[in-house]
Amino acid sequence: MKINKDIFSLKPSATLEINEKVKALRKEGQTINHFGFGQSPFPIHDEIVNELKDHATNNHYLPVDGLEELRSQVSEFLSKNQGINAEKEQIFIGPGSKELLYQSILIFEGHFLIPKGSWVSYIPQIKSKGGAYSILETSIEHDFKLTAQGLEEFIQEHDKQEQYILILNSPNNPTGAIYTDEEYKELAEACRKHEIIVLSDEIYSQVNFDKDHACSISSYYPEKTIVFGGLSKVFSAGGYRLGYMVLPKEFASLTKVYRSLFSETFSCVASPVQYAAVKAYKYSEDIQKYVSEASVILSGVSSFIFQQLTAYRITCTNPRGAFYMMIGFDQFQDQINALGIRTSKELAIYLLEEYQVALLPASDFGFQENELFFRLAFVDFDGTKAMMAYREKGTVNIDFLKQECPNMYKGVYQLVKFVNALKTD
Repeated sequence: MKINKDIFSLKPSATLEINEKVKALRKEGQTINHFGFGQSPFPIHDEIVNELKDHATNNHYLPVDGLEELRSQVSEFLSKNQGINAEKEQIFIGPGSKELLYQSILIFEGHFLIPKGSWVSYIPQIKSKGGAYSILETSIEHDFKLTAQGLEEFIQEHDKQEQYILILNSPNNPTGAIYTDEEYKELAEACRKHEIIVLSDEIYSQVNFDKDHACSISSYYPEKTIVFGGLSKVFSAGGYRLGYMVLPKEFASLTKVYRSLFSETFSCVASPVQYAAVKAYKYSEDIQKYVSEASVILSGVSSFIFQQLTAYRITCTNPRGAFYMMIGFDQFQDQINALGIRTSKELAIYLLEEYQVALLPASDFGFQENELFFRLAFVDFDGTKAMMAYREKGTVNIDFLKQECPNMYKGVYQLVKFVNALKTD
């Protein structure tokens, strides 16, 4: 058989693959501390679930752009809760922001720019179309956020006539970092100077530990920024598979292009899910409270892990949102190499087999294979129980973590045990 070589070279999504492996090990009776998968642990709010039930019999195809009522509601939500002003005509609904990003990658020709420390699917999506891309260097000192200087240096060293498409993600998967307004202002200036198109993945915007939402680069560079979001993270509805995309007014001529591609691929998102999304984006006070409580719990879990790991000289980004942090064992590279382990993938296997800890190697996130960094997702707990306990106790302390997030608590000390063993050896 002849198969598209660009598709044939892809491997299964690292996040989905590790989740399946952990499920298999647990089915065998093994206790695994699962830091590998980033699905929200919290239940979908009843208001959203009930709306889905109420429209379960709706079997109609909806417009390719998405339900008009939903696009209007997303427009209002973005204006009130994310600082983004967009008319409903600029908004498109698709089966998850992941798919909408992919469709955009298919549409744009040029050279894609991916900051080191970016979501696992950006590069495979670009590879699947045979696209050109570069990894932009970032550093732990900036929590692996791209700086305007780093972007400028790359452009100066490469073809200035090329069309560049930069993919940004904040709050960030895998680091938990959030770009500040000042950082976005500086990046926007560099992007405007070189006419760079920005795909801004803001799927975690309200999963924020300091504010009610993360700022958007579209506030400073609206003319060439496409914003992506959806139900999966903020509303804990990953399985609903609904995302939105905001096309800038300056790209209005692409509306027909997007509609044509959507109509020939996914047609439209399931009707009941779109009606449920209308309820989500009405963002009632009760749903806002639920999102805020979830963020407080995640912040507490994150703080505990950060404090414990850094106390044992494990390098960590300091998350301000999302479900993740990057951790590194660069301080122990010589001892780890002495075990015959040279790559993050090899160390990930070792930690899973010897310490029952599942982590994703940084090589899946744009790092070199010999950089001993990993994504740690801190969501392997019963979100329903945790939220009930938080509402009762009103705090996330060490006792809360032991009781409600035992896999996270135990997993941290398995990593400490590993580091202590290295020191002893």
